[in-house]
Amino acid sequence: MVDVRFLERRLASGVTARVVRLEPGGFRVLPYFTQDAPLDETRLAVILAEARLGQPVVPVPPAVRRMAPRDLDGSHRIAARADARSGVACAPLRLFRTVAAGLAPGEILTNASYFLFLAPEVAGPFDAYGDPIGLTLADGVVETPPQIPRSCLLIGDAGPEIRRIGFAHAEIRTVQGLPFSPHPFGPATQVAAGTAFALFHGSAGGLTPVAEGLWDVAFVGRHAVALSQGGGLSIPRAGCVLRCASRSEAEAVAAGPLTYSLPALQQGIQSGPLIVEDGQTMEAGRNVFVEELLTDDAPRPDSVCVSPHDWRADWHRTRAARLSAGITRDGRLFFCAVEGTSSFFRDGTAQGATLHDLAQLMIEEGAAQAIHLDGGGSTQVFCHGGGALIAPRDVHHGMPDSPAQFDRPLPLGLVLS
Repeated sequence: MVDVRFLERRLASGVTARVVRLEPGGFRVLPYFTQDAPLDETRLAVILAEARLGQPVVPVPPAVRRMAPRDLDGSHRIAARADARSGVACAPLRLFRTVAAGLAPGEILTNASYFLFLAPEVAGPFDAYGDPIGLTLADGVVETPPQIPRSCLLIGDAGPEIRRIGFAHAEIRTVQGLPFSPHPFGPATQVAAGTAFALFHGSAGGLTPVAEGLWDVAFVGRHAVALSQGGGLSIPRAGCVLRCASRSEAEAVAAGPLTYSLPALQQGIQSGPLIVEDGQTMEAGRNVFVEELLTDDAPRPDSVCVSPHDWRADWHRTRAARLSAGITRDGRLFFCAVEGTSSFFRDGTAQGATLHDLAQLMIEEGAAQAIHLDGGGSTQVFCHGGGALIAPRDVHHGMPDSPAQFDRPLPLGLVLS
């Protein structure tokens, strides 16, 4: 059983908020974006995504985003979109209220991390609304690799931990067992075959470096979506590009799923920023938003926008619903969810916590380390049977009834048990 406590807390900013504190024995990651979603949930996800983006949206099942070797034609083939002219691709998204029906008694389902959500994040040909940003590690399998070196919530052989992991930490192997070396964080210094590129890891303008005669294979998560010769291939935000010496090698590489290994880890998601370290807030003396590239003002080795785009990187101004995970000095994991509104809320005064409030709350609850796990309209906590432990409050100002509240469909969750 998860230990659940409901609190009415006066936050550091002076606002009183409803808080649910959850102390589980552990968690597991559920990557819904790798599975087909029910048709009714897909319809709702498309409606809400179109309201958010102001563009047509096309649902794309996971199988459509995979290529067989016979599909490779040497061009920038796009498997991520059913038809590039039809609209923005949308990955499978689920309604947590419905998913919670499948929980075991005593389990809790929460949101987990960031996902591609705004128009600048889905401008690439292989990116889809709903793709996770950064690491997704479920039962020892990395479904999407880490990207920017940003904080992760992990469970490994030594128990729960919070630490920064980037793309360069992953060990990458093809289905044949062929290793590829992740490019370091920064501009392109390696362009040879055998290199794996990710955004901000050897990319320029979001593309792989030019290399005449070599072949690139783009992967969304673990599966190939495109092949091209000579470089200049768009790099998926939820994947990478592998550089091969020949077309035959590229076709072989594209034939099966990639393996991204992070030894001694079983579960993990990437979010951020780190808000508490050694029992102290991260506000003083360091700019954690720049360290974790959570702002477009941060120096970065590529011109493409960082994700999440336009994230409100401040400690005291932005108030919203929040979710945080903390680890005590004796290694116990706990979560705090603060009830509030979406950060996009416009129909009155925003409710919930600032990041300063959240950090101080986690310290008061005993955190030696704590990480922000997303907030606003994504903040959801459900129990077995679909009961909401805090009120989900997403808003869609593209809808005619903008003050209405919605459950935001999400691509992955944490099951606390």
